[in-house]
Amino acid sequence: MNKKLYLLCLGGLGLLLSGCIASERDMGALKLQLKELNETLAIMQNNQAELASKMDELNQNLGVSNENLSQLDAQIVDLSSKLDDINAFVKGNQTPEEETEQKQALLPSEIFNEATSHLNKQAYDMAEAGFKLYIEKYPEGENIQQAYISLGDAYAAQGQSKQAAIAYATVLQKFPKSKLTATARLKYARSIIPLGKTEEAKRYLNSVVLDFARSPEARLAKEELAKLK
Repeated sequence: MNKKLYLLCLGGLGLLLSGCIASERDMGALKLQLKELNETLAIMQNNQAELASKMDELNQNLGVSNENLSQLDAQIVDLSSKLDDINAFVKGNQTPEEETEQKQALLPSEIFNEATSHLNKQAYDMAEAGFKLYIEKYPEGENIQQAYISLGDAYAAQGQSKQAAIAYATVLQKFPKSKLTATARLKYARSIIPLGKTEEAKRYLNSVVLDFARSPEARLAKEELAKLK
């Protein structure tokens, strides 16, 4: 064999062998990567399975919680209904005398303040009842004069001019030296105007202007007189 050809063959064989060795190394590395990838996929699958299990458990817990809340709402509604029934039963079986006794158990100031609160809230019928009760039970009470005035206001607000006039006139008759005289005269005059007693109203308004010249009631009386001209 030619020496050159022999050397050429040896070189080619060396290259072939080195290529084979390199290929085996690459295959080994690839196999290792595939193994690691498979292990990673297995871990991810396990984690996904655990997550799915936890989601199912959470959904079940939420379902139980919603059911418990629904039951609680139903119990609250049922309890509220029972309380309404009890209140209705008690109120329905309470005689007018018992209701009056219940009101009488209040202190005079409590009755007066409650009636005043109703008047301020424009609950005129309840205010009327409260002031009447105060006047009936405590004719010597410290708020008796104001009770008559406020009772008149409750009547006037309901368009009951005659009853209002009587309430205001009671202050003028029973308490001639009252500090509320100017107010009583002014409101009495206003209440009798719708009753057609214009001239009498003018006399009372003029008396407020003359006797209580510096009072707020005098200014209001002048305004009323101007309307009547």
